Amino acid sequence: MEEIDFARLGPAKGTKVVVIGGHGGIGAALSSRAAEAGAEVVALDTRRAIEENGEIAGVVNAEIDVLDEASIAAAAATVRERWGEIDAMVYVSGVGDPDTPTLDYPVERWDKVHAVNLRGAFLATQAFVPLVSKKGTGSLIFIGSTVAVQPPPGLSAYSASKAGVVAFAKSVAKELAPDVRVNVVSPGITETAFLAGGSGQGQGPQEISGESWFGEEAYQRRLAMILQRRLANPDDIVAPTLFLLGPGARYITGQTLHVNGGLYLP
Repeated sequence: MEEIDFARLGPAKGTKVVVIGGHGGIGAALSSRAAEAGAEVVALDTRRAIEENGEIAGVVNAEIDVLDEASIAAAAATVRERWGEIDAMVYVSGVGDPDTPTLDYPVERWDKVHAVNLRGAFLATQAFVPLVSKKGTGSLIFIGSTVAVQPPPGLSAYSASKAGVVAFAKSVAKELAPDVRVNVVSPGITETAFLAGGSGQGQGPQEISGESWFGEEAYQRRLAMILQRRLANPDDIVAPTLFLLGPGARYITGQTLHVNGGLYLP
């Protein structure tokens, strides 16, 4: 059993972490913060995301396309060649769309949202779990969303895909216990380029504000629903994710950690 260092509740120095979707807003922050904390990190993302957002200092930057099984297998092979064994995989990759009524939602967009958010998580799990340490210290984390449990109108595709991620993670947690812990971190609305459709989707490196995305009136309505009265920034999501990667979370598995400023109260 891992010893808990109460002065350091994140991952131990030298922890080997693979971040899939490692060049988007949350993924890049996670990759950077984990490396700063002493973890060894491979940040995987599409070529477009890496080119648009730039390589991340202090980590291994490598390509993956979660829509392509061969690309996922190649990325896993690269990690295996470098490390042999890893301590953790975090699946951050995701794509969304502006609010669209279900009856108007194009099926090709529905399929892509589910392919990236849910099918990609499944394929990545199959490819990377064989590399994860089975000594009781291994960890998988999937990035979910508040809308998985509190779906608003217009986000049926995204909400359904993230609800699927939560159910998928619970099932995998039971299958891999007690050797590997599996959890979900579910952010609320976070100010990243994801609000424009997701990193690597052609938006380029840009700051997205709640006002510009929702419109001032709708933005103020959303703020009024959040107890903290602000949207999240990436570090708000990264800090609890790092905690779940560390020995301080050694007795937490099969859970969903909601990080939403009080937008959703289970």
